[in-house]
Amino acid sequence: MKKTDDMNEAGMAGLREWIPRSDAQRVAQRLRDRRRALGLTQVELAAAVGVAPPTYVHWERGRVPGTIAAGTVKALEAALQIPDGWLLSQDAPLLPDPVVIAGNVPPCRAAGSAALPMRIPVARCEQIGPHAAQLRKALGLPAAEVARRCGVSSVTLSQWERGVFPKALTGQRLRAWERALMLAPGQLLESPEGKANASNHG
Repeated sequence: MKKTDDMNEAGMAGLREWIPRSDAQRVAQRLRDRRRALGLTQVELAAAVGVAPPTYVHWERGRVPGTIAAGTVKALEAALQIPDGWLLSQDAPLLPDPVVIAGNVPPCRAAGSAALPMRIPVARCEQIGPHAAQLRKALGLPAAEVARRCGVSSVTLSQWERGVFPKALTGQRLRAWERALMLAPGQLLESPEGKANASNHG
């Protein structure tokens, strides 16, 4: 009996979902639309699913492979907050707009201790900038790409990374910056000095 169970598990592990060539563009469109509705970047979704970013970009452009591992499909369904089978179905029902951003990030609100501030004080932004620059370089991300994901010019991002902010950063723009750097919500607000001190005392 144990041998049968092991064979079943092995079969599940190697299971693949077949995608007819005629369905590729429809699947690509669903991936694009749902990812954008969730406010995710292609890099973020690729990381969540466990595929290389260039591979995922190909999928959104309609270059979907003939088969995808069932585990990858499950990961896509979880990351995109969609029902089982919706992505590859022939007649998928329309989905309501997602209520929350992927990763259960609360929307920006003016009140509430867990809420993201509507505006980040300029003095705080001056600390965030150099920290974000270090993270971007460690990730090997081009400044132009991060700027594009943040919806600002490369010149503006360069100012931010030097700690130069003509006005306070909005909470929404901060979250976009964090997503561009593949960070968890609020991670840029954490003081790198404070974390270092905590680790030294630990």
